[in-house]
Amino acid sequence: MPARKPHKNLANLGLAAGQAEELLGDVKRAVETSGRAERIVAIPLSQIKPDRYQAREILPPEIKEAFYKGEIDCYDAAKLLINAAEGDDGLHAQVESLRSLGASIHKDGQISPARGKWVSTGSGPYFLLESGERRFWSLALKSLETNLQNEPRLKVVEQKDTSRVGQVSENLQREDLCAVDLSKAIATLVLALQGIEPAPGQDQMDYCRQALHIRVSRGIWPEVKQIVKLDRTYLFRLLQILNLDDQLLRLACDYRLEEFRLREIVAAPEENRHRMILGVINEKLTRADLARLAEKTQADAEGGRSGKTVTAPGPHRKLASRVKSIFNFVGRSDFDQDFDEVSTELVTLLRNPHEDLEKAADYLEALADSMRRIRSRL
Repeated sequence: MPARKPHKNLANLGLAAGQAEELLGDVKRAVETSGRAERIVAIPLSQIKPDRYQAREILPPEIKEAFYKGEIDCYDAAKLLINAAEGDDGLHAQVESLRSLGASIHKDGQISPARGKWVSTGSGPYFLLESGERRFWSLALKSLETNLQNEPRLKVVEQKDTSRVGQVSENLQREDLCAVDLSKAIATLVLALQGIEPAPGQDQMDYCRQALHIRVSRGIWPEVKQIVKLDRTYLFRLLQILNLDDQLLRLACDYRLEEFRLREIVAAPEENRHRMILGVINEKLTRADLARLAEKTQADAEGGRSGKTVTAPGPHRKLASRVKSIFNFVGRSDFDQDFDEVSTELVTLLRNPHEDLEKAADYLEALADSMRRIRSRL
């Protein structure tokens, strides 16, 4: 767990006394007027905390836990997020998306305000963010990159109260949710419509998984269907994704795995799921590949129980599987077969492009010659 750091306050922002007083005045007036009509204001990030039960998770679990316990602030969390993304391709893609959003807001301004309400606590008020978490974290990242003297502010609509049903509905309309986030959104929606709110400090996944076990009242599913615009069978399949453990859900979320692939993984024995998830990520396994892998794993397990020796696939078989994945990718309708662009991108991945490109070309030519020889014998 990251070490506890001092809470970031206005005195640490390098602001003139008048600016600090102005910011504090904004917060005070906002709290005083939170019971009146809604209005749009700009609030410093240090005075904001996103709702921890948002369907779309951005922070890895350990960083999220430290942030919501108050052990780190949003800027510390943003630094840790950048560090965590360095060794994780899926998380790196999400961070780059946030950086792009932050650059857009910095250049063109925040077009759409976030939403939330002021909450009073024993340690002082804070703004609970109902929607707009990606905008919040994108500004935190942008602040680190540009070393801003003045703390960035998020433009928000102050509400008298928040609605979890409204929150999920807005996210479903505005956010490009992956299958895992969509499953959490549906679970949250079912629970909210049943009147079940998270207990204070409850783990998000523990809260969402309650939807797998409760008796859903009559009329709830039609309402969920109307909000989500998906049929009940598909909604049920999405909920089953939550049967995966937290680690697998995080991997599936970071790499944006589709529901039809996760469906095969959920149906597999628990001890085989991690291997299948990694297979999808590393080898781009199709649904049919996953089904065959599940069958093979089951056969291997039965062979082990019967005392038979099970041989792991050799290096040639593994390479053949990867070549097949490349072939399937190249044949997709959304790939324009611009191999010059592929080679250009490959250069950025190689340590010694001059030598490694030549080696790669030699390997591919040798493989092509071999494939043509094998084909002539068929």
